[in-house]
Amino acid sequence: MKILHLCNKVPYPGRDGSSLAMEALIRLEVKAGHEVHVLALNTDKHFVSNPQVPAGIDFEAPAVRVSPSLRGLLGHLLHPASYFAARFDHATVRHRISVLAAQADLIVVDSLFMAVYCVAFGSTPWILRAHNVEHQIWERTLAGMPWSPKKAFTAWQTRRLKRWESLMVQGAEVWAISQEDAEALSRLGAKSVRALPCTYDAAGPWTSSGAAASGVYHLGALDWLPNVQGLQWYLEQVHPHVHVPVTVISRHWPSHVHAPSGLTHLPRLEDGFSFDAHGIFIAPILSGSGMRIKLLEAMVRGKAIVTTSIGAEGLQNAPGISVANEPQAFAAAIQRLVDDKDYRMAQGAAAQAHARATFADDAWVAFLRAL
Repeated sequence: MKILHLCNKVPYPGRDGSSLAMEALIRLEVKAGHEVHVLALNTDKHFVSNPQVPAGIDFEAPAVRVSPSLRGLLGHLLHPASYFAARFDHATVRHRISVLAAQADLIVVDSLFMAVYCVAFGSTPWILRAHNVEHQIWERTLAGMPWSPKKAFTAWQTRRLKRWESLMVQGAEVWAISQEDAEALSRLGAKSVRALPCTYDAAGPWTSSGAAASGVYHLGALDWLPNVQGLQWYLEQVHPHVHVPVTVISRHWPSHVHAPSGLTHLPRLEDGFSFDAHGIFIAPILSGSGMRIKLLEAMVRGKAIVTTSIGAEGLQNAPGISVANEPQAFAAAIQRLVDDKDYRMAQGAAAQAHARATFADDAWVAFLRAL
């Protein structure tokens, strides 16, 4: 089958959760024996100058601007998709997709935001790969924001996004990244929805380093508001009760967030970070949707994990993960893992075994081929 795979960012290299999820699904399509042509928007926010594309994939990445601006907002005020999605809609890309769609047997729309191009698909059938319930991310994020003009604008755009998201999931077959999202999208009106999680390549870069060491770390993109909210909650309410050093790896550090004593920020893993020295991964997540790929990575590496109920969504009730939603309980879960090596190693081993059995590529290739 000839698949046209549409991405709203360049998936190579996999630098964050969404690009890793895109990379994984494309890899599954190739392993299932299909011819895959990827068109990925090379956006100003996530621009990649030299994508390292695996062999066997046709690839193109038109450069586009998607960063929010007043001019962009005014130009898309009447777009039905809400400005959250409308900013990805570009006429030149739409024309190119219409040409490629006529040559494809199937179009995989990888993320809701690329559904803005559905008018260019013609008669070619398409599938929506839902990374999240997009409006749910913003509803959860809004709940933690104080009132401001920005919050009022975001709430307005979220309502518009929800209406458009409902229309899109009603008009396509949907592959949700988690069972929780599949159920939420069914309630939103999706008539055909299946859960297909993000998978990982057992021969890929996520090598086992275990949980023998008691170092604590967090890895996540801090240019994404839900991640910043979670970090602020951790720094203000949890970290004062944590009596061990914590390392945070993120290319960006929010200018308005103060890093307290006992916390080290590294922009890159190459800046002196050692997985062998850090056996505990923390994911303070209060909003968002879908599946947290960095948690999957930590599981594959064999780390003991502390997260929230929202953070654990999509991991199919994985053992070896400590779930805590209250600040002192979150801190106590970290401290227990630090103090008890046998418990820490058992938690890491259980999480790793679950990841290998549940999320490896080979466990899903036949399922994808059947779909």
